[in-house]
Amino acid sequence: MNSNKLSKFLLTPLLALLAFTAHADVPGYTEPYKTITVSAAEAGVIKELPVEEGTVVKQGQILARLDVAQLDAELEIAKIQGGLQRTKVERLDELARSQRAAKEELERSRADLKIREAEIRKIQAAIETRTMRSPVNGIVTEIKRDLSEAVSLSSPHVLTVVQIDRLIVNLFLPPFRAEKLTVGGSATLLLGENSGRVPAIVEFISPVTDAASGTVRVKFVTNNTAGKLRSGVTAMLAE
Repeated sequence: MNSNKLSKFLLTPLLALLAFTAHADVPGYTEPYKTITVSAAEAGVIKELPVEEGTVVKQGQILARLDVAQLDAELEIAKIQGGLQRTKVERLDELARSQRAAKEELERSRADLKIREAEIRKIQAAIETRTMRSPVNGIVTEIKRDLSEAVSLSSPHVLTVVQIDRLIVNLFLPPFRAEKLTVGGSATLLLGENSGRVPAIVEFISPVTDAASGTVRVKFVTNNTAGKLRSGVTAMLAE
């Protein structure tokens, strides 16, 4: 077989595949709307871990906390000092009204109180930084650290939370099909082996056609508040 015949022999099925791809949908899969790696912002030792894999969590719920015993002690001291300074300001204010205290002394005392209050907020912020909360309503799917285990800034991953009250599906469609869709518009997806019909919303249409496949990525979002749909199920766009 000469080189020309060999090239034709190899290219024919490839061209046929490309032609098919240009007119056929490429199946996608349902995915969590968000997959979030919850990490420690500071190095430390895990002191609290009130969740486990499979725990359903609410936005803002505490997932883990580093040891903050020293910060708690510093906060207690700062609050006591702030209380004493506040009392001093109140007494000086009374004296200043009867002109038994200099105005400058009262102003310095008020400035000191603001500094004490700022120190309290600083310590509270440091404690909150060491507290990991869920950024979404979701489910804990992976825990990477145990109680009393150290977390470093080079390896801060503590756990993973997925948001599945909505699912996303990325489909790679022929341009002529993508052009019929609009962002915010409605669509119907076929999910799973039984091709169950599920309503969805078009969230994103790529402005770029992939040169290799000749397809356009379209992102769909479907409601899963009831939790009946699973992530990882095959999905296609209904005709």
